[in-house]
Amino acid sequence: MEIIRQEGVAKLTTRALSKAVGIAQPTLFLHFGNKSHVLVALVDAVQERLQQQMAGLDLARLSPLERLKAVIRAHLGFIQQQPGIPRLLFSEELQSGDPVFRKRMNQLVQFFLKFTAGLISAGQDAGEIRSDIIPQQAACLLIASIQGLAFRWILSEHRFDLTEQDDIIITTLIEGWAPR
Repeated sequence: MEIIRQEGVAKLTTRALSKAVGIAQPTLFLHFGNKSHVLVALVDAVQERLQQQMAGLDLARLSPLERLKAVIRAHLGFIQQQPGIPRLLFSEELQSGDPVFRKRMNQLVQFFLKFTAGLISAGQDAGEIRSDIIPQQAACLLIASIQGLAFRWILSEHRFDLTEQDDIIITTLIEGWAPR
């Protein structure tokens, strides 16, 4: 992730990676085979870390709406701690690269969409979110907002605190979903 953060996905070569971790390039090939497999393993690690972070939030103690807000805050904090993630998400390799990597990244996005839609649905069941909101569409909008904010953060060269932007998303979207 450090190579991606500093130089982008295109500069993540098996040579650069083997040098960074201090192993011979053939050893890297024994474990991963090629760059695509390295990227898939990286996405696996990102998902695992994200799930661990979500588990650490102790969401069960919160109301559904507060869970959703906590997840947004945690997600933005996670991105800020791992600035290579947006570069990976918006990379050329993902747009036109290896279909195995693309499929795995799509699985991660779909996992988070389903998780977020579930939080929205729970908010509806609790009467905290309007019933006319379609959870899957709202989750797409929410994630697109987070990704757009992350993209702006990258373009600004991290000139603002990403975690301080959570209230923009919460106020604009989630509070607009409140029952009238």
